[in-house]
Amino acid sequence: MRLILVEDEPFIALDLEFLAKGAGHEVVGIAESLSRAMQLAEREKPDAALVDINLRDGMTGPEVCRRLTSEQGMAVGFLTGNADQIPLDFAGAVGVVDKPFSRQGLEELLAILEQTRDTGRPTPGQTLRFTRLSPSYS
Repeated sequence: MRLILVEDEPFIALDLEFLAKGAGHEVVGIAESLSRAMQLAEREKPDAALVDINLRDGMTGPEVCRRLTSEQGMAVGFLTGNADQIPLDFAGAVGVVDKPFSRQGLEELLAILEQTRDTGRPTPGQTLRFTRLSPSYS
């Protein structure tokens, strides 16, 4: 899959990029804010996104998710240390992995995103199954 990472912590973004590439995905950009995420999505047309809740411009992750799913038809998963701040409607996301995350948790979320993409991208208003993956360390 072609992915964008919406994460404002540089070391976490680099770790995510490394792990996503190691799992066979292409990272087409990293965004630290709502405006940058939307620019990347428009320009790169990715298949999916991993989105943090709190970004450089505030708690804009849910808005990023809503816009990517409704405007771009993308599959979105949250990767956050603030899962309690995810809106009740999940903002259109299909899953979440809590930080600190494990390789296994990230790979499971990527598999869910890929399944969503392969079975048809979400459409505005579509209800999707939301999966919360707990970090597991081996």
